[in-house]
Amino acid sequence: MVRRINLVPADQRQRTSTDLGFVAVGVLTVMVLVGLAFGFFYYSGILSEKEAELADLQSQNAQLAAQVAALMKFQEIEAQRQAAEDLVRIIYAGRTLVSEVLGDLSLVVPDNVWFGAVNLTAGDPPPAPIAGQADIAAPAVVTHGSLSITGNTYSFEDVARFLVRLDQMPSLGLVTLGSAGDPVGTVDPAKEVRGFAVTATVYNTQSEDTQLPVSRVEVEAP
Repeated sequence: MVRRINLVPADQRQRTSTDLGFVAVGVLTVMVLVGLAFGFFYYSGILSEKEAELADLQSQNAQLAAQVAALMKFQEIEAQRQAAEDLVRIIYAGRTLVSEVLGDLSLVVPDNVWFGAVNLTAGDPPPAPIAGQADIAAPAVVTHGSLSITGNTYSFEDVARFLVRLDQMPSLGLVTLGSAGDPVGTVDPAKEVRGFAVTATVYNTQSEDTQLPVSRVEVEAP
């Protein structure tokens, strides 16, 4: 077996020996660099995914904002519809039921009383509330109607009985006898006839929360 001979001088042999510490540092440095590179690419991928998710969420948010903006006009239309309905309801509840007043009047007229003229004026509905001033305590301006009747009967007792009956009507108030005596119009001179003139205030007997008589609303497609 041939023996290998080291031809390097003895004082130079230590320089050619492997520096394990330096090698270890180099390997460690390489591993660190590899780890940093791996981490960079890994977290770069995660960042890209998060940016894509953010862009998708922003796109969805923009779509939702557009839908909300489109629905806002329907909210405004609903508010206008509700305001119009409230106005109509106020007018409906504030109107004087002339037909009921005349119907009740026909029930209280004695058989021996007949009219020469009847004038009935209905009051105006209460004013609608002003938008934005619902919380302001202001008295509503309510107007009442009026009723005037001229007619004839046969005695002053009949006139008094008629006044008492008028005073029992819930839609009338402040019943006042203006005059009584001379007949109204042309009458039979052979009979004793007493004429009279009566005035009264006409009130609205409907409740303020009276609802509109609407059971179904049909909307035709344009």
